[in-house]
Amino acid sequence: MWKALKFCIVAAVILVFAWWVASLPGVFSADIGSYRIDSSAPVALLLLLLLVAILVMLVRVLGGLRRAPGRVAGWRGARRQRAGEVALQRGLVAVAAGDGSGARAAAVKARAALGDTGFVQWLQAEAARLSGQAEPARLAYEKLTRSAEMKFLGHQGLLRESLKAGRLEEAAQQAAAAEAAYPGGSWTREQRLALAVREQNYSAALRLSQSPQARAALAVAASEQAQTPKLALDFAKQAVKADPGSPVALARLAVTLRAMGKERAARKTLQKGWQAAPHRLLAAAWLEPGATALEQAQDAARLAAANPGHVESELFLGQTALAAQLTGEAKRHAEAALKAGNEDGRAAAILAALENRPAPPVRPAWRCTSCQTQSESWYCACPSCGQIGSFMDNASGKAVIKL
Repeated sequence: MWKALKFCIVAAVILVFAWWVASLPGVFSADIGSYRIDSSAPVALLLLLLLVAILVMLVRVLGGLRRAPGRVAGWRGARRQRAGEVALQRGLVAVAAGDGSGARAAAVKARAALGDTGFVQWLQAEAARLSGQAEPARLAYEKLTRSAEMKFLGHQGLLRESLKAGRLEEAAQQAAAAEAAYPGGSWTREQRLALAVREQNYSAALRLSQSPQARAALAVAASEQAQTPKLALDFAKQAVKADPGSPVALARLAVTLRAMGKERAARKTLQKGWQAAPHRLLAAAWLEPGATALEQAQDAARLAAANPGHVESELFLGQTALAAQLTGEAKRHAEAALKAGNEDGRAAAILAALENRPAPPVRPAWRCTSCQTQSESWYCACPSCGQIGSFMDNASGKAVIKL
């Protein structure tokens, strides 16, 4: 309805304008050399309007011809830009898939379309790295470090190449440069942490760690590495603060307290830890090295009293009784440990020693929760997968026998 009304209004305006033009009075005359043109006013007006329209169209055509080269160049540039973006996308997919040849082919196309941009340089470096071309990759990463926007990626690539080649000092320098290029990045912090652990600089690693378990493990290692008893005690306290239930941290704290002459505080720490969660490390730290076997057996009873009937209490009593040749007590506690659920072989080993027969294999004391590697010794970082703070007790059986 509205369209029809608009059509009628426009038609009426045109008709009124045409009627007005047709009704114009007067005569138009023009002399051009020997020629004379005479026309009525309406016809002259229509001719003038037609001449203006032709001039406008001519100006537009000439302007279009003048702008044509620029438009063609812009069209070709946009086409190259699209081709370059497609090549970059394919290159990113190839890098993610580990396809060195595909990444290299995409980098060549991207460079031809976009020029030597930072993104293209990164793709060239990654393509060289995936293809095993170490020197071209290094040169490409070094070139990338001169880019204000992309220098972090350059230092990141150089850091990875340094780690791969085992150049730890160079890797540390590149990690510092990457941190300066992009402060606070989690990837850089993880690499610096891994480097500090590989260099056994546990105090530096502790400053970079955030996980409570990792901090506790690193603080224990830093305590063992400390040059003075006071510094060792400070690190041990940090370990317990990070993970209050860690037997490794509690045992280390007790050892450092004893080294400072604080025997009472050391024993109190071990008793508190044993009451919460008995562990063989706490038991080992409890015994005084200079005591006789019988004195150690008597001393073990005082620690076991903090958590009577626990499988670790029974094992501790059984092992010290066996060392003191208290065969009856050793057998009773070993059988109680078996009843409590001990399956790692320690209780069976006590009984085998009492019966003068070969001891069964004892399960390794520690297990990495990340890669399941088992070990007799505790490590700050797993020697197999490198995970920090992943070594946990490998014993089984936590039941309590009420005596």
